[in-house]
Amino acid sequence: MVKGQRTLLPPEDENRLKLIAETASPILRQRALAILAWHEGATAAETAKRTELSVNQVQYLWRQYRQKGLDLFMVEDDAPAQPAPAEPPPAPDDRIGLEALCQQYQVDVAHARHVGSLAAQIFDATQTVHRLPPNMRPLLEAAALVHNIAYEIDPPNHHLRGRDILLSTPIRGFSEDERRILACTTSFHRKKVNPEAEPVYMALPEDLRRDALALSAILRVADGLDHSQTQSTVIDALHLNADEVEVVVSGAHAAEDATQAQKKADLWAKVFPVTVRVRPALPEPSQNSDSALRPLILQQIGAHVGLDQTVSVVRAGRLFASQTLERVEVLLRHLQRGDLHVLPSLAREAFRLTDAIILADAKEHRKEAKWFADAVNEARLLLALAERAAMLAEDAQEQLAISERVQTWQAEARAACDAIDAARFKRMADGLRLALTEDVDPNEKALAIYHVGTLLWEQLTALRTVMEQGTSVDDALAAVRRLQDYLVAFRDLLGAEVSQVLDMLTPLESYLAAIQVAQALITRLERLPAAAAPKKGRRKNAPPPSPDPAIEALRTSQQELIEMLADSLSSVWSSVNSPIFRRAFALAIAAP
Repeated sequence: MVKGQRTLLPPEDENRLKLIAETASPILRQRALAILAWHEGATAAETAKRTELSVNQVQYLWRQYRQKGLDLFMVEDDAPAQPAPAEPPPAPDDRIGLEALCQQYQVDVAHARHVGSLAAQIFDATQTVHRLPPNMRPLLEAAALVHNIAYEIDPPNHHLRGRDILLSTPIRGFSEDERRILACTTSFHRKKVNPEAEPVYMALPEDLRRDALALSAILRVADGLDHSQTQSTVIDALHLNADEVEVVVSGAHAAEDATQAQKKADLWAKVFPVTVRVRPALPEPSQNSDSALRPLILQQIGAHVGLDQTVSVVRAGRLFASQTLERVEVLLRHLQRGDLHVLPSLAREAFRLTDAIILADAKEHRKEAKWFADAVNEARLLLALAERAAMLAEDAQEQLAISERVQTWQAEARAACDAIDAARFKRMADGLRLALTEDVDPNEKALAIYHVGTLLWEQLTALRTVMEQGTSVDDALAAVRRLQDYLVAFRDLLGAEVSQVLDMLTPLESYLAAIQVAQALITRLERLPAAAAPKKGRRKNAPPPSPDPAIEALRTSQQELIEMLADSLSSVWSSVNSPIFRRAFALAIAAP
């Protein structure tokens, strides 16, 4: 959903809810009014005042509606209302407020609030990644406030002591499950995280376990960003793409804090389909340098390309291909200067270029574009091997064993980048650029304004076919990316809802891309020897060499990641294959 844009209810749902609010029993009327208030953009507190419900009840109803839709109202409402039992006198409230609890345990509130602010920034900017409901944001800020609650009484084990304090202390304004989530985020904010070994986590309902892990992953990164305890590191920018979230920070201790935040991003890599990379801001570049142009060019993805109602389909495709080629060239220059971190973005843009070439009717260049995309993807996979292996070491001994593999894969990734034939790419780019500037066939009368709707419906139908028939992940990823690319190429001719459509497609692309990368890594690992080669002269009866810990750990982690992502994929797809998405899609393409 676009920031600032309210959620769209399907018209049939909205009309039905209005009818229920006017004619149904008091209980169902309250529920309908709460959902309609959410539709209008009201906050939970505002809705609670309107409906005479508590804030927690409102948030619960919103969550249930997102899961069940109008099934939330399938109850017997024809039975005569029973008289309400007399309310007992209110019991004395022995719960403590969150602020008072922090004061009681001498929490460093400056650090806690700074971490909360950083965590909230990450939460807001990565909604398409974490897919948490909005009511989890205040809980994340509360988690930041109490994550060090036991530091003054037991520094080495404050994460565990803090967990126990939160479990044993009733806190005003928080339900039992919310306190359990706070206990989990406190327990998980430091050290390696093993959720299945944490009884509090296992006691949570199934649907809240994932929320607890997601909040913990965000909190760990934010906590690392104030490792210096100076509150001087701030987030300058967050860049999102299908493979990676890049967090750019600045401040007197930005380099140190960024390093610590990156170390604490191990849980993020296990919970979310995209990785996170934290880096300090680069020195101020000259106005015309590639360092200055790179973020600006990446922001052009999805920007308007200057189409009007007289442009043909082919001409629109050529404008889109030309802009994509410019982004590829800038990213490639960064890569050639040794910046391996651009590989995920470059791989995505290289794939986008192949789609743009089809739209531009320059198919004779597609073979060379595919060569380039494959070469970049090879380097990207090698870098992913190194980065994911580096996150696996549990202790110093494992770190020593894995570091050799990490260094080897990093060297291979650099070698794969160096192997990309720059002269061959230049010939391809020059030839493509010339083709894109040629006049369009005067007989080309397929104006985009008349054909874009059909083109986009065809791409959506193709995506639904591959998702529902369960074909390969590669086919599904190609289909969702092609739909995204066509929406970007023609967005000047589409309605404002196109932004919402693209936002709703992003999680699906991210999940499919993460599964594809994990599958590719497992395939690559299976081709490697699982153990060191035996040395010459080894005794015949000597025990076989032990398995390579880096390969075994990485294979296991990628298999677990695939299983986790596959479990969530159906719910991610359901949000795309929903009435809300179809309505937004129809409104977007109805503009022409």
